[in-house]
Amino acid sequence: CSHSGWGVQNCGHNRDVGVVCTEYPQTQYVRLVDGQHPAEGRVEMYNPNTGSYGTIYASGWDLNDAQVVCRMLGYPYAIYPRTGYGIYGSGSWYHIARSFGCVGTETSIFNCTFQNDYSLSDYTAGVVCSAFPMHVSVRLTNGSHPAEGRVEVYFNNTWGTVCDEGWDIRDAHVVCRMLGFHHALDAKFAAFFGEGGGPVWLSNLHCSGNESDISECSHSGWGLQNCGHNRDVGVVCTEYPQTQ
Repeated sequence: CSHSGWGVQNCGHNRDVGVVCTEYPQTQYVRLVDGQHPAEGRVEMYNPNTGSYGTIYASGWDLNDAQVVCRMLGYPYAIYPRTGYGIYGSGSWYHIARSFGCVGTETSIFNCTFQNDYSLSDYTAGVVCSAFPMHVSVRLTNGSHPAEGRVEVYFNNTWGTVCDEGWDIRDAHVVCRMLGFHHALDAKFAAFFGEGGGPVWLSNLHCSGNESDISECSHSGWGLQNCGHNRDVGVVCTEYPQTQ
């Protein structure tokens, strides 16, 4: 955090600060219930006013919200969010929150915008978190030289492609840097370098352009999309590696 500098101040100890923290660690305020393994399940939040857990009404629940929950619980990232009637069971049926607006970088779900909700329903939010660190590789195929081509992503032991929904030059910059090039010259759409095969792994990829890996960018979730390979993306990178 920013400050005046170590030891640079004009204060006496009569101005020493203190804090009052929540009584329990934040991980005790969120839990995953009724999943097939500890890294997935129905999301339940603790309400300290009632001393009980409640569910989240699933309307608007997305990957950014799921990312925050997974990191709160010590997992590296969310694979995808889940919404629906009775997924992972209905729980108590008592909702306590809805309409989360996380950007995905928050350290706690309680730092996101949301609305209180005390309705009864089994339309609940869930998540599937990764229990292991992310390992993603990218490659370019079908270009006329090594610095251009269709973007292919290696995930879950399988090569797949990226949908052009939301694809722009900022996403292309991240891909090019992952491959050792300085930056992207162009972002290509609609299978410009031909249609690929395998899964369409990513859609609605939204990078700021400064990330070192596309796994750090927001997206719809791995394998969650409505695209065909006629919308596979491509890039044209600078021809020389940034190390030169």
